[in-house]
Amino acid sequence: MAVAFKIEETFQVELARMYTVLSDVASWSVFDKPRLVSAKNGKITLAFVDGTRAFIDFMIVDAGVAIRVVHELLKDESAISAYQKYWNEVFVGIRRRLEIA
Repeated sequence: MAVAFKIEETFQVELARMYTVLSDVASWSVFDKPRLVSAKNGKITLAFVDGTRAFIDFMIVDAGVAIRVVHELLKDESAISAYQKYWNEVFVGIRRRLEIA
């Protein structure tokens, strides 16, 4: 049975900039980059080489933009920890990129 998990993060940036940075997978500062399947209607869909996929959606909040990542099709619950670490590394890289730009 496939497993999914959700992770959320808030960034102090405008929606258009956050959407652009997240849809530019090639610029992410992680080694394993997913394939961008779709970036339309305010949502991003990503596919990973292990057969998992992630959906990213955006919500405007007082502090900026909250993003929610739902990563699904993991083989079992033991994979959750590794992907939580992966997404935290993605978020750190994005924060760094947004501070520089």
